[in-house]
Amino acid sequence: MPELNALHERLAALEGAWAGTEELAPSPWSPGGTGHASMTFSLAAGGFALVQDYRSDTGLTGHGVFSAGEDAVLWHWFDSIGHPPELPARGAFDGDALVLERTTPRGTNRTTFTLTGERLTQDIAVGGQTLVRAVYERG
Repeated sequence: MPELNALHERLAALEGAWAGTEELAPSPWSPGGTGHASMTFSLAAGGFALVQDYRSDTGLTGHGVFSAGEDAVLWHWFDSIGHPPELPARGAFDGDALVLERTTPRGTNRTTFTLTGERLTQDIAVGGQTLVRAVYERG
């Protein structure tokens, strides 16, 4: 029977409610500017999955599911932009940062979540260009 591993424990550290500010660059999906968003992360499936719910005052909503194997984290992301995920993002922890990448016909997306105490920073880049820099506080 599978057992929870160190990656599951690291993902579990994200559990809770988060709120913060996003700086958005102009893109095909956004005119850019500043937004305010909230996220919750909840453990599911006996701790083998982490479920993410996201809502921004820009109108974007999303739902993510993280899972972990022995050496990689997978992230399935669904949002109100409506592009179905062809493949999950795949990645690993690099120090305090969880770095995930996925390539689609729209480009290579690199999303980084960095947890520092009660602060969570999320950076999203496509094709090497930063689209979102968000800073959330646990609360």
